[in-house]
Amino acid sequence: MSLRITYQGNDVVVDEGSTALIGSGEASQIRIARPGISRRHAAIRFDGATWKVEDADSRNGTFADGERVHVATIDGPTTLVLGHPTDGEAVTFTPIADPASDIQDEIDAFVLPDSPPLAPPPAPRPQRAAVPAAATVAAAAPKAAPQAETSELTAAIRDQIAAIRGLTWSVWAMIAVTAALCILTLFVGVLGG
Repeated sequence: MSLRITYQGNDVVVDEGSTALIGSGEASQIRIARPGISRRHAAIRFDGATWKVEDADSRNGTFADGERVHVATIDGPTTLVLGHPTDGEAVTFTPIADPASDIQDEIDAFVLPDSPPLAPPPAPRPQRAAVPAAATVAAAAPKAAPQAETSELTAAIRDQIAAIRGLTWSVWAMIAVTAALCILTLFVGVLGG
């Protein structure tokens, strides 16, 4: 998970596993040259689960909602003010989720997650012994209900998606288009038949 840092009209992205220093000094990766900002004002770290912004014993402090904080956990978009609770520099921190998980969420939403559980597949029909054509009476086989075909197709799509979770976005896009075309073909066949 990366972290987007927005300050003075700038956007900087810090990748997971990296750390960054905010301050007015030249050693800072996020440099804010302004009165009230210490040379080493705050450090940004990812602890394996969440991002943390830790005040680096700055002279004028780091503030969240007007209160001075030593460590702030970044769970969602968070604005901290550096240097003064009301007149300091506002810096916004926004976690950026892994794109692969976003794609998986979209696919899960596409595949009807709230649909009722699928019915078990029908039992196989028993095999009949070969009978001469003149002796057979042709019985019309009932057509499968469109909803059963849709359920089977949805189950097949879910199985395929579960089997290929680690693919790139472009492959996911091709799968989604193919699935949409399969569903469209199924409906055209059901309506035409």
